[in-house]
Amino acid sequence: MIRETELIAQFTSLERQVLLIWIAEGVIAPHRDEQGYLFDQIDTSRVALCCDLHYRMGLEHASLPIILSLVDQLHDARHHLRRLTRAVADQPDAVQQDITRRFSSGPQTTSD
Repeated sequence: MIRETELIAQFTSLERQVLLIWIAEGVIAPHRDEQGYLFDQIDTSRVALCCDLHYRMGLEHASLPIILSLVDQLHDARHHLRRLTRAVADQPDAVQQDITRRFSSGPQTTSD
């Protein structure tokens, strides 16, 4: 974990006030102790993404929560897809082939 000053030093374009706005808006959720904010690797990666989106791509602060929410949803979907892929791989060959056949045949219509 690193402190706020170390984090800001890593990102030369990052302004302290901007970081505090991101924290206040919940875009970044660092840990906090009696000495201030502590940022882990996930926080640091998120700050890097925010800096790219805001400073390099010109996105406004108000857009960041929406964009990051979509990124989070995509990350979760990829995680679930990996788990599903592992679960299918654990099935007998006949089940795997049936799943592959059904998946390859296109969208299925269901009647409830």
